[in-house]
Amino acid sequence: MLKRYVLVILFCVVWLIAPALEAFACDYCILSTGISPLDTIKGSGVRINSRYTLMDKTYKGTEEIKTAGRPKEEFWTTEITGFFGVTEDITLLGVVPLKKNKARGHLHVHEDGEIEVEGIKGNESGLGDIAVLGRFSMLRRHTLDSTTVVAVLAGVKLPTGSTDGRTEAGDEYLDAHMQLGTGSTDLLLGLSASHAVQRLTLMANLLGAVTTQGTSGEQEHQYGNVLNYDMGAKYRVYPGQIAPAGTQLFLAMSVNGEVRERETNKGVEDKNSGGHTAYLSPGLQLVLAQRWVIEASYSQAVYHNLYGAQTGERFKTNAGVTYLF
Repeated sequence: MLKRYVLVILFCVVWLIAPALEAFACDYCILSTGISPLDTIKGSGVRINSRYTLMDKTYKGTEEIKTAGRPKEEFWTTEITGFFGVTEDITLLGVVPLKKNKARGHLHVHEDGEIEVEGIKGNESGLGDIAVLGRFSMLRRHTLDSTTVVAVLAGVKLPTGSTDGRTEAGDEYLDAHMQLGTGSTDLLLGLSASHAVQRLTLMANLLGAVTTQGTSGEQEHQYGNVLNYDMGAKYRVYPGQIAPAGTQLFLAMSVNGEVRERETNKGVEDKNSGGHTAYLSPGLQLVLAQRWVIEASYSQAVYHNLYGAQTGERFKTNAGVTYLF
């Protein structure tokens, strides 16, 4: 009984630190993934998930550096995802993101390498870039004590978010990553695999974007190609023996990250963009009556290797609720 109470309290704590109703993502590039984004959800349903990202540290390569002043950027993203099972192996998905971006200070790197934190403030909220995708389970193998699933995902991200957000003073455009959209139509590709043996499930997920030229303010801008990865496991702590239509509680732990190529502005490569950030992400998943799936996770940034000098992530919080029809 004590073990159950501790698990319930832990779940509530993680749930409360999430700012609203998936795990890691490029908050200004592509959609997110969750504890089990592609391999366990099948059929049709609706998912609402939200994440909060705090960026308030400055990095040059792998080294955190001190600056006169401290930039602070915050991102809230709530995604509404509808998915429809055409067949047992084919699922269509539509993702509508609602975003709120907030900046208090902007990191500017001069041509001579001097780093300055400008006193720029900005707030943008509204619709982000909508994505339409298809998922195909190319392998689904069941035995008496194990299940293996391999799925591929492909789709397109549309330029539905605005790219003309300005600072609070209104005298200049906000930086590209503070805009609600990218102004570009990008190709999304993903791969997911899971192997469940009794109470343990091993998972691996890849989700990438091949970008095209977009806009930021009044100038051409293109994000570098992006690859998100996630490798982890979840363990069913309740019940000990699986029961049809019963409640299930999982603990999850994963190592995930994001690799980005450099961006270009008006065709010129931005040396202070792109790089690799990795996170350690504990999480929880609760399945109720085979209809509801509730997830929450916390992602602590544990490794940065950023090109040039950039503002880097401190942590992300994530939570989601799925209802299966």
